[in-house]
Amino acid sequence: MNNKKRYGISVGSSSILIIIVILCLVCFAGLSIVSATADYKLSSRLAERTAKYYEASNLANKKLADLDRAFCLIYQESSSEEEYFQKIKESYADSLTFSYPVSDTQALSVSVLPVYPESEAGAFFQVSCFQIITTEEMELDNSLPVLFGN
Repeated sequence: MNNKKRYGISVGSSSILIIIVILCLVCFAGLSIVSATADYKLSSRLAERTAKYYEASNLANKKLADLDRAFCLIYQESSSEEEYFQKIKESYADSLTFSYPVSDTQALSVSVLPVYPESEAGAFFQVSCFQIITTEEMELDNSLPVLFGN
């Protein structure tokens, strides 16, 4: 007698393999959709924050241009360095630091130090601070919105 055992892949095992492959593809598709949505939300927030920063930066630069014109007029009216600094101190008593809001919790802070120029074409001030500062205490978000996608 000839007892040959046949080993091979039956018809049902290939169907199970296809089902497993399709399930893997569906899982990867779901993960890529979640990842793309998270990246889109992050990009949107970053674009909004960048636009607000540049709005505040433009306002700060306009204020610096106004200060430059005002300091130039004070320089032209002054006969000495002491008179120049005295007029600036009278006109801008401790108000040479400006703040422009960027978000609810951040602001752009700009500080200026007056400088006596050597000529009318020189610099009338030096920018000592041009940075983002935090205006209130930050609260950390420790939640994990896994199930509901918040």
